[in-house]
Parts: sequence; C-alpha cells; structure tokens
Amino acid sequence: MRYNVELGFGFQTEVLWEDDQLLVADKPSGIPVHETKDTNRPDFTRLLQKALGLKQLRTVNRLDFGTSGIVILGKENSDNVYLDELLKTSDKEYIFISHGIPDWKEKRTESFLKEGKMRMMTVRSGGKKAITEFKVLGILQKEKLFLGSAKLITGRRHQIRIHISEEGFPILGDEVYGDAKKGNPKRMFLHSWKFQFEDAPDHKIQVRSSVPKEFLHYFSESYLEERAD
Repeated sequence: MRYNVELGFGFQTEVLWEDDQLLVADKPSGIPVHETKDTNRPDFTRLLQKALGLKQLRTVNRLDFGTSGIVILGKENSDNVYLDELLKTSDKEYIFISHGIPDWKEKRTESFLKEGKMRMMTVRSGGKKAITEFKVLGILQKEKLFLGSAKLITGRRHQIRIHISEEGFPILGDEVYGDAKKGNPKRMFLHSWKFQFEDAPDHKIQVRSSVPKEFLHYFSESYLEERAD
C-alpha cells in the first residue's frame, strides 16, 4: 500500500513499499538523504523517521542532494547483513534528461572512478570499476535534449552523472559535471525510477517511483508511462 507523508520544511514523500524490516520511499530533489555536518539542516531520513514515529531508520542506499527518487531504508528490527546483500543483488534504474542528441540507442559505459577533491574522476589505475547501461527513451530535437534511462551494474558515487557527461551529454541542471545554468533548469534532472529485489527466494518485487512534475514539462506523463516497462 502506497501512502503520502508530509515531512515538513516544504517537503513531502510517498512511501512506495514496506514490510517489517524494509521501507522504500520517494526522496524529493533538494534535500540531503541523511544527516550532514550541519546537524540543524533537515535531511530526508530524519524527517521521515519523525513523521512516521519510528525509533530508527537506516539509509541503505544514497542519492545526491539534487537527485530524487527511490531510497531504501532499514527499520529498527532490520538485519543489516540482509539489507546490504539486498542492495548488492537488486536492480536499480534511473531516468534523466541530458543535453545533446546521441547517435546511439543503447550504450554500455565502463571506467574506473576515484574520489577527487570536489568530484569523481576517471582514472586508469587506482580506482574502482564502474559500469552503467544507458538507453535513449526520447528526443527533443528543437531543445537538443534527450530522455534516457540508466541501469547501474555497479554503484559508485556520481557514477551515472560522470559516465553520461564523459559521453558528451551532461545531465540537465548538473552543476558539477555540466553547465547547471544552461537551459535554466530548476533542478538536476536525475531520478531513481525503479528498484527490483527478491524479498524471498524466487519472489521478485518491483517498486516504481512516480515521475517528478519537472520532467513533465519536457515529456508527457503518458509518454513516460509507455516507456516504463
């Protein structure tokens, strides 16, 4: 059963799925997923924990400040080993809008990534392998933008953002790996869209997040729904 939750500070979320150990919710853009160095700054996990009256919520996966979509959280009685293994074996898919028009429909990008001072960097040695599978879902010729999906084969920090930027198609609104002011976007257009996992042997569950309203300025809801499967 899906239900909406008011978080305060102008934010709200939708709980997409839950059981006695796990909770899957939809993080808005513009809020950190967990506590930062500034303890007075609101974060998604603490606001949701308070709104639901839970003693504890543990963030299993992380999304960047500007990225919206599916966040997996462990409840008080959750098994940490189970949750970590679930994250490793799950399928995670994002949608995004990028500058430019690719000459490919599908592409698999592989590189080695390493933490830099301000951003992730592609390196020839000393980094961790990162693999992303991209698909083109739609094209806006006039605006020179395209809608894409990204499936994470590995889960490195900023992986989708740096991979698609290095292909020559930075994400709309990305102020680290692109030109955030180009096109005057109101957010970064990256959204964690689908999450599929096994909650029991041979029993798969797929959770899909609603597409943020900002995406609908470029592509209609019906257009996106047709490309959801």
